[in-house]
Amino acid sequence: MATLNELTEHVAALNKLESNDFQFADVLDEIEDTAMTNVDVDDLRNILNSYRLKMPNRNTLDGHRVRAKDLANTLMLQTLSQRIARIHARNEALSSLTSELETQIDKANADAGRLQQIKDAVDRATKTVNEVKSLINALTSTDTGVKDKLTELVESLGNISTIFAPA
Repeated sequence: MATLNELTEHVAALNKLESNDFQFADVLDEIEDTAMTNVDVDDLRNILNSYRLKMPNRNTLDGHRVRAKDLANTLMLQTLSQRIARIHARNEALSSLTSELETQIDKANADAGRLQQIKDAVDRATKTVNEVKSLINALTSTDTGVKDKLTELVESLGNISTIFAPA
């Protein structure tokens, strides 16, 4: 069995005027044998196209011309099948990536919802602390000891909310 380089050389050696029918038949047989192996289909198609262009227009080669055309069609279908398979594989990968991205988006949205709940709770606590400060300030001067202790307590509670404030 010939390699692609050897086939290229054999086809290049063919001449419409000087090569006989047996030489054309032998090269076509080699091309067909090589097509049954695992070779680069595109390169083999190019070699086959060169062969077909070199074939003289003789009635004795009509059968070989038909065989070459059938092989060219088969190789074209094989090429299309390979390309469709690659497209399908990329579509599968894209679908998988899209699905994973949607999962990550859902997780991020859930995290954002939880963070919003925390922020709302901190805002409510801060508001409550501010209201308590207002009440403490409204106490009379006779309640100074209680007022000081309550002020310290409220300031401590206020410091908790600063933990969640962005830097």
